[in-house]
Amino acid sequence: MGRILIIGGYGHVGQKIARRLVAAGRPVMLAGRDGAKARAVAARLGCEATILDLERAETWTKPLSTASVVICCLDTRSAELARAVLERGVRLIDISATDSVLRRIEQLDGLARGTGALAILSVGLAPGLTNLLVQEARAQSPDATRFRIGVLLGLGDSHGPAAIDWTLRSLAPLAPGEIQPLRFGDDRRPLPSIPFDFSDQHSLMRRGFPEVETRLALASPLITPLTLRALAWSSGRPALRRALVHSMPFLRIGSDRAALVVEAYAKGREAPACRLELCWNLGDAV
Repeated sequence: MGRILIIGGYGHVGQKIARRLVAAGRPVMLAGRDGAKARAVAARLGCEATILDLERAETWTKPLSTASVVICCLDTRSAELARAVLERGVRLIDISATDSVLRRIEQLDGLARGTGALAILSVGLAPGLTNLLVQEARAQSPDATRFRIGVLLGLGDSHGPAAIDWTLRSLAPLAPGEIQPLRFGDDRRPLPSIPFDFSDQHSLMRRGFPEVETRLALASPLITPLTLRALAWSSGRPALRRALVHSMPFLRIGSDRAALVVEAYAKGREAPACRLELCWNLGDAV
């Protein structure tokens, strides 16, 4: 049995994946450009570690040669790592939520078919579960012409610096009317939500779905329409964004609740023809 190679394995998400796999008795190797950090985390989790620098292709050969599955927890600037994995006939799981990354890997479909490899993309919450909910919503409402995805994240959960930085970078200044109320689960009051550039909406429309929109809401008493505008404003200011990245992991004010909602709308109808929901506490899934 080959190893499961986790690139970005000592990061916030990579460690959670590794912990689960090690507990299940699977052979795991953590990889990253900082060998000392990879070895320290691997020693704590009870697995192996190696150096793999995305900017230095010469560091890829040895780790990939013993891997049967590669899980990539980092956004990649090109498709060359994915190409190197698939050329070897190795399975690839990519958890990126950035559409440009997924588009590059999708273009390697012919290569994967030729080598008998398999790449699984859009793995996670959004994209991932959101894509599946939209598929189910269309199955229940085949005449729907518009889908709205709502993603609720709680600020009481622990989010890694890389995830916080990615979220802040993905925000954009808000135009009038872009903050809209969205209800999750049994909430009596809807929460303010904003358009967010998760990749799920793009990949779904590339596969023939009509209009798809993804919106983000944050579960915390700190979040109001005013603070959402302030966060969006800060996205274009590097110094302020860096300060938020360093401080937000310690400002865990709110719950660790997460929720997804998908609404399917028929043409000319204001009320959704179908509404699907999932809700849980992220702490339960760790």
